[in-house]
Amino acid sequence: MDQAYKNKHLIRKYIQQECTGKELEELKILMSLPEASELFDQVLSEKWTGFSEEGGHSSNEIDLQLHKFYQKLETNEAEALERKAVQESIHKSILRPGYFRYAAVLALMILGLGIYQILPSKKTLVKEQVAMRELNNAKGQRSKVVLPDGSRVFLGAASKLIFPEQFTSKSRTVKLEGEAFFEVNRNPNQPFIVQTGTIQTRVLGTSFKIEAFRNQALIVAVATGKVRVDQYEGKEMEQLALLSPGQTISYHQGKVNNGQVSPEEINSWKDARLSFHQQSLKEISSTLERWYNVSFSFENKTKEKEKISVTLKADVPLHKIMKVLAATGHFNYRIDENTRKVQIY
Repeated sequence: MDQAYKNKHLIRKYIQQECTGKELEELKILMSLPEASELFDQVLSEKWTGFSEEGGHSSNEIDLQLHKFYQKLETNEAEALERKAVQESIHKSILRPGYFRYAAVLALMILGLGIYQILPSKKTLVKEQVAMRELNNAKGQRSKVVLPDGSRVFLGAASKLIFPEQFTSKSRTVKLEGEAFFEVNRNPNQPFIVQTGTIQTRVLGTSFKIEAFRNQALIVAVATGKVRVDQYEGKEMEQLALLSPGQTISYHQGKVNNGQVSPEEINSWKDARLSFHQQSLKEISSTLERWYNVSFSFENKTKEKEKISVTLKADVPLHKIMKVLAATGHFNYRIDENTRKVQIY
């Protein structure tokens, strides 16, 4: 068994909370090594829907363990002391554009080590007040987070999610800028609300996708269950739609448009499947700019207005996805790897 394999095995054991005290010490030493960032990348990129299953651990079991660890950390004063250092460490050392990332899980790993280091010297702990967490994805980066109630959020590239450390009010409220797919645990006594500007999307327990980029149409699409979409202006509330599986709503500049799409297509977005229906190459390239952290340009401006229908699997290298897109849209292209620019002509 080579050292790299041992180190990755150690990282997986920590994620599953199976490390002994001695192994925790080994992990602290591992984190100081130059190759630690690459090892984290490899482990966290093993699967989009979960980690490699070792010793019979299923993805659901791992999510449950992570959620329990998440709740335990919330009660420690040490979390507040270490949060700033953790965020700086993540942004400077580990999270790099171009990789799919379980950012929330990684934050818990680093935070847990920080707490392990300082807890022995703390004689008393003070219960921390409920605070807000913020998860930001850069272009080219996606992440998955387990919320305090066990609900899961697949956050897209160039997107931001804000949520409380604990859901203590009568509702479970989060804020979204960008796009995300939500799998919400059912709780009739505590509705789940997603705030996107003046729009609120309210559910009891369901799965759905929201796209809410600034200066663009807000789109809500339902995979399972029912979703209510409301607009709030001050204290006034207007119901825009009540959606069932396969139904969508688009809201922009006061105009509401309803549509239909297969629930499977909505659900498959979290698995990096992008479906475009009679959309312009300009719109498609804008989406790919977020997913791959690249920029597109069109030599022929009329080409960017052409509309096509295509389904792309965006978990492959850019050059592969461009071959499919070019064959469908009948164009040529050049990719500059150094400047990360794609020219269509």
